[in-house]
Amino acid sequence: MSLFRFELRKLLLNKKTLILLLCLFALYSVVGLTSTMFLIGGNDSYRAYEELAADWEGPFDSEKAAEAEKIYQEVSARYGTDARMISRSVKDQPEIILAVNYHAYAERVAEYWNGTPSESAEEPYGIALLQGKIAELESQGKQDSFDYRELSASMKRLKDLGEPEFANALLWENLFNNWGEHMMQFLLFVPLTFVIAPVFSVERSSGMDNLILSSRNGRRKIVTAKLLSVLAASTVVVALYLAATFLFGFLPHGSFHGWDAAIQSIPTYARSMFPWKVWQLAASGAAWLIFTGMVYSLIICFISSRMKSQMGTAGVSLAILFVNVGLAAMGDTMTQRLGMLVDFGLANVTLMKEVFGGYKGFNVFGTYVSYPVMAVFVLAAIAATAAFGAYLGQKSRAVV
Repeated sequence: MSLFRFELRKLLLNKKTLILLLCLFALYSVVGLTSTMFLIGGNDSYRAYEELAADWEGPFDSEKAAEAEKIYQEVSARYGTDARMISRSVKDQPEIILAVNYHAYAERVAEYWNGTPSESAEEPYGIALLQGKIAELESQGKQDSFDYRELSASMKRLKDLGEPEFANALLWENLFNNWGEHMMQFLLFVPLTFVIAPVFSVERSSGMDNLILSSRNGRRKIVTAKLLSVLAASTVVVALYLAATFLFGFLPHGSFHGWDAAIQSIPTYARSMFPWKVWQLAASGAAWLIFTGMVYSLIICFISSRMKSQMGTAGVSLAILFVNVGLAAMGDTMTQRLGMLVDFGLANVTLMKEVFGGYKGFNVFGTYVSYPVMAVFVLAAIAATAAFGAYLGQKSRAVV
């Protein structure tokens, strides 16, 4: 335990890293505050929005949808069709924001019943679309196929969830954007790279590791302490990001309204097949970011154990991250060809919207396994391989 505390002090509790953490907290606070204020004007506007939205919450209402459609057509002619851009342009007019949000909600309800376009590259979604695909497989006598079981499971989950309801969840919508978009990877994983990079490389560059690793038992204990310190440091940095964006995203609202709404009321998670409330998604998303941050940190740790330069370690780690982001940003045709390489690459698997925003499944020896379960298995395997590689690399360098 004393060795772990020593390694943690070297890695995290030194003057330079503490200054970096303070700067990161300030940055993350600004991100949480400004992204919320861009979404809606201020406290008065949000209070007015809450009062208006209270009468609109609940099941779909065709009269309210028609009213929202009329307002949406008027403002979209002026500001464009992007809902968030419209909201930012009229952030001091809560009645227009409400109409735009309800219009988007009405579209999600229509999609729930009618489904996505049949030629879409996305996972099949929607009652009518799933019924059609299931009927087609039944006509071909493929009731025992994996596709039939997958579609039937999706249909059952969709019916169990029921038609989406409208809810005022602006705070949570903005929070999940901060936690689930690619910008999070740059704000969180890039600083994390520079925090973890020195764990082995600094000692290798100075030659001190030859002395430190001279004892076989000492080597094992030292590497274990370093790995534990990496996991602890990663947890601290990710928790700092989560806490700052949550706290300063909350302050302009001053209300947790919508915490108990179904996650399907959040536009990004409208197609999710998970029967969760918003607070459950927030807890799961926070845990997921901590977990994926640990896995990425172990990858950096392995690279650090093989490099003699801290900047070299950071460069290789960032290259891996950016390549994954680039692959995920390619068009549908390319991502379909790359398949699981994109699904389980750092760019997608670290985003909670990709993991929890739908219900993707994989055929594992004839068994249907959901994306989150597969993601945990794949990331755990990567983490174990990286940790074993760090042990193996230092074993080969130990002085016997």
